[in-house]
Amino acid sequence: MEAARLGSYLLVHLNKLKKNIDSLREHYPQQEILFMVKADGYGHGLVEIVKSSFQDMGVKEFGVATLGEAMTLRKHLPNIPVEIYVFSDLQFHQSDLAECYLENRLIPVLSHEQDLKIFLKEERFKHLPLCLKFNTGMNRLGFPYEKAEEVIALLKQHGRGEVDHLMSHFANASMPMDKNNRNIWQKERFKEVKEKFQKAGISLKATSLANSGALEQDECKDETHIRPGLMLFGPTSMAPQHLRKSWWQGVIISELKTTVLHTFDVEKGEPLGYGSIPAPEEGTVAIIAMGYGDGISTRYRGATLYHKGVAGRICARVCMDMTFVLFPKGTPISRGEEFTIWSGDPEKFGQLSHETETLPYELVIQLTTRVPRIYQLD
Repeated sequence: MEAARLGSYLLVHLNKLKKNIDSLREHYPQQEILFMVKADGYGHGLVEIVKSSFQDMGVKEFGVATLGEAMTLRKHLPNIPVEIYVFSDLQFHQSDLAECYLENRLIPVLSHEQDLKIFLKEERFKHLPLCLKFNTGMNRLGFPYEKAEEVIALLKQHGRGEVDHLMSHFANASMPMDKNNRNIWQKERFKEVKEKFQKAGISLKATSLANSGALEQDECKDETHIRPGLMLFGPTSMAPQHLRKSWWQGVIISELKTTVLHTFDVEKGEPLGYGSIPAPEEGTVAIIAMGYGDGISTRYRGATLYHKGVAGRICARVCMDMTFVLFPKGTPISRGEEFTIWSGDPEKFGQLSHETETLPYELVIQLTTRVPRIYQLD
């Protein structure tokens, strides 16, 4: 079915994803990419993003948050030889679910002593890659950095002399890496943890620390891997006041499109929609065919949208299936026209994120299954 006949849809440009990956590789030619694709590929479609990233872009390692996400990938892409890391909701303490890692070639990112003991104790996990995550200051998941010696002792007790991947995660990567005390402190702690493993005679095959914000600042080039997420879909991870610190010129890979259902002129104060919200000024109202049932949340009220270069503002309450956009009176917009909520313009995408008080990746992730994803590899 042609995309234009679907009414509302998210158009995903896979060639733009490739451009972003190529750009990142230019800055990190010595590092392997562990592409974070959790939350349904940041809302772009988990399976298609992984499939194209492997087949068309040569990415071989991917990270998800849950065992369920990993199982979905193996179910739909059973023959693709990629490594899949499960970062948070491991379910490793449940023996039947722990077997899924063996049966489906999945790598658990161990961050809790209980899971590590299970991993080391059971002979069947002997040939599964050992991946450890340390908490160096984010205070979320991870072995406490000050307990590195205890983890090392546990490994030696079970005859393990090698860690396949050692990692941590920055808490403040949207802030300057060279000025923010927490970032500086975390880098130092991770270096200390690595040194303790090396001094204990435990080799580290791979290490990683940098998420998108750190990568935008050319950090962590002494690690073997980088872990980009949001940046490969286009948006910056930097806080607005620190954008000058970033070299990243990512391309937004998606366009959200819908249809104009109806247009009419209003005078200031005329009631609109639920609650009879008064029009803030005179103008031309366009009702578009998306609402909170599609992922256009009530936070969108007051946000700026554009049609053929003319700025309009979302007024009245966002409905489940439609949204009111008020344009200057006489704006040429007609029933049945295609309407773009966001395009590849990073400035307007950032503006929408700011005005809705929504993180950039939330804009796409919150889109529901009612919005089909259409893929183009131009």
